[in-house]
Parts: sequence; structure tokens; C-alpha cells
Amino acid sequence: MRDNFDKALKFVFADEGPFSDIPADRGGPTNQGITLKTLMDYHAHFDYGDFDQDGDIDIDDIYLLDEQGEAAPIYRKWFWDVVSGDDLPSGIDYVVFDSSVNHGPRTAGSLLQRAVNRMGYGLTVDGWIGPVTIQGVLWADPEILITNTLRERDIFYRKIVAQDPSQLTFINGWMNRLAKIAVNVREFTA
Repeated sequence: MRDNFDKALKFVFADEGPFSDIPADRGGPTNQGITLKTLMDYHAHFDYGDFDQDGDIDIDDIYLLDEQGEAAPIYRKWFWDVVSGDDLPSGIDYVVFDSSVNHGPRTAGSLLQRAVNRMGYGLTVDGWIGPVTIQGVLWADPEILITNTLRERDIFYRKIVAQDPSQLTFINGWMNRLAKIAVNVREFTA
């Protein structure tokens, strides 16, 4: 829903946290949830000033990334806008945005489409949130859709671990994140 981005972003920042570089994390060096690859890709597509004087994006740029200066525009353009956050109902926008940050926008779209399909709508699961997916989302009961989307994320996390047991180290954190989202989403739907 339009105007929910800032509120959703506060919750995402709280879950993502400051700089980390955990060897088992497939995302690599991360700060405020922004990976080095995401920062490099963003700057390759959008020039928004003198972020890096020498033109090369590296781990130091991730380390120095701050929430409002550099991270917020990246979140808006690459993780909120891509999943049509302004067009989704309140609460669902936050859940899908968080999923977009954590799994990538295309996976977030697929998880949402699967969640709508759990209710019998029959969307093509292609990961793109366009007019047909929005129509399915608006058709769905919002509370059930939120529950189904979180369920799809739970399944997705468990598949990650089944395919790569080294990722088991993250499962408790992922499940805690889903539990927090289930609580936080009430601020959007009350």
C-alpha cells in the first residue's frame, strides 16, 4: 500500500542489522541487508552521486553503508518497487517486501503466487507481480494470505537446508524472523 514503505523499512532494518561477513552466508559481506553484489548491481544501473570516489565498489563500501543515505534508496528501487509494494494491500506489502529483501524479488513473487494459489485462485507461478497477480492478491482474504505467504517462506527455508545442510546454522534465525514478521504485520492490519 502506498505510504507503507517507511514503516516496512524500519522492520526490515531491525531484522537485517549492521555489517556482517559470515563465511557460511551465501550472500557474502552484508550491511543493513545489502550485499556487495546488490550494491555493485545497483550502482551499475543507477548513478545517484559520489558514493564511491574511485568508481569501484568493494567491501569497504558495504561496511560504510548507512540506512537512510545509501540503503533506503536501494531498498525502495530494487526490493519494494519491483514487487509492486505500493499496489499490495497493507500488511501483505510488508510481508512480500521482507521476502524480497531476504530471497530476492522474483522468489518473493513466486512465494506470494503460491500463497494465493493455496486459496484456490490458480495463478501462474512465474515470480512477476503484475496486474494478474495483484488481482489474485486483492481477491484473497488478507489474513489468510499473510499466513500462507509466511508458510511458503517456511517451506522455502527448509528446502534451502535440505539442499545445502551447511545452511542449517541459519534456520533458527530464519524461523525467528518469520515469527517477528507475524507479530509486526499486525501494525499494518490493525
